[in-house]
Amino acid sequence: MVQIYRYVYVLVLLAALSAGAYAQDASVEGPAVFVEGRCYTCHTVKAQSAEIEAAKEAFAKSKGVELKEDEDEKEESKGGDLSDIGNMRDQKWIATFLKDPRDYFKDDKKCKKEAKKKYRKRFKGPDAQFEVLVTYLTTLKYGDMQEEGFESCIIEE
Repeated sequence: MVQIYRYVYVLVLLAALSAGAYAQDASVEGPAVFVEGRCYTCHTVKAQSAEIEAAKEAFAKSKGVELKEDEDEKEESKGGDLSDIGNMRDQKWIATFLKDPRDYFKDDKKCKKEAKKKYRKRFKGPDAQFEVLVTYLTTLKYGDMQEEGFESCIIEE
């Protein structure tokens, strides 16, 4: 009987260590995946703006391009700040949303205009990046940093 408890203890310990390492990877790699997926074109993470800017510069450098502000994208950045998304949504909701966000948007006139369908894209990267992005977003729990007057176009459940 003692052997069984030891075996279960070792399994639980290994699972905890694995989860901790994965969470650390997501916090390190998350901003890079956020940038590579061009999530920043609609969303901000004000609480980690320095990390996002560094990831944007590293991504541009790795692609050999110069980083420049796109006024059209900046003008249409209506997705809101994700600094507190981890408190607002659980991992399952974020994963489901990223796989097919179209069903989550209000279809009133204002939201159709502000959250154009071209921005309602599902995540198309590799599974490993998808997992890192979901875990990264789940860890964002910095409190509300939305712009004053921001109105979400996401359907509330």
